Amino acid sequence: MEFQKLEIELRTERGKGPARRLRARGLVPGVVYGPALPSTAIAFDGKKLRRMMANELGLNQVVELKFAGDGKSVLAMVQDHHAHAVLRDLLHVDFITVDPEKPVDVRIPVVTTGKSKGEEFGGRLIVVFREIPMRCLPAKIPVKIEVDISELGIGHSFKAGQLKLPEGVQLRLDPAQAIVAVIAPEAEPKAEEAAAVEGAPVEGAPTVPGAPAAPGAPAAPGAPAAPGAPAAPGAPAAAGAKGPEAKGKGGEAKGKPGKK
Repeated sequence: MEFQKLEIELRTERGKGPARRLRARGLVPGVVYGPALPSTAIAFDGKKLRRMMANELGLNQVVELKFAGDGKSVLAMVQDHHAHAVLRDLLHVDFITVDPEKPVDVRIPVVTTGKSKGEEFGGRLIVVFREIPMRCLPAKIPVKIEVDISELGIGHSFKAGQLKLPEGVQLRLDPAQAIVAVIAPEAEPKAEEAAAVEGAPVEGAPTVPGAPAAPGAPAAPGAPAAPGAPAAPGAPAAAGAKGPEAKGKGGEAKGKPGKK
């Protein structure tokens, strides 16, 4: 199988200063390493790598790195990369070499097809895994894995073991693991319950000054008491209410006899 080629050059200087000078020339610093290759500092055309990674394989793309000068080449994949936070220009890339005869570990995007039956009845689709870890030869890396969700009802899920994998592709995930699921809609409170909750007093909440208390409850200081409710200590009695009469012996009110 033919792989896209990217020309690289060796770097002899390291550090922020040399890296800035490389980027000023349109080059991106990086390293390449692997089982049969010690860590080697390189530089390459960042825009060209961007164009190569713009296809469907993305970062799963296998690239043939060609060393300028001696003509040697190695197959490699992007292991890690750093980009500018705003401009998204590549700042540094790590490549790891691969053997075309040995499998590599990759993460393949999941694409759902159709509309589930559960969604038609108000259910909500949850995508648990957007990428599936897999293992295969470099030449057999799939672009995507499609999951048909049209038969999923509420409370049902699509397991990893149900995936239809291409020949030579191995799943690196528990077969019982759910990939996508349809869950029931969240229950909404009834209108009567919501109204009852809105009208109920909050326990421990302070009483509004000047507001009448509930029937049978003592009024707040300075507030008029409800009919039939005892007044708060120190509060004036309600209009028309009779105060207790002081009585002496014989049922008569105590008092000093007047002068004749």
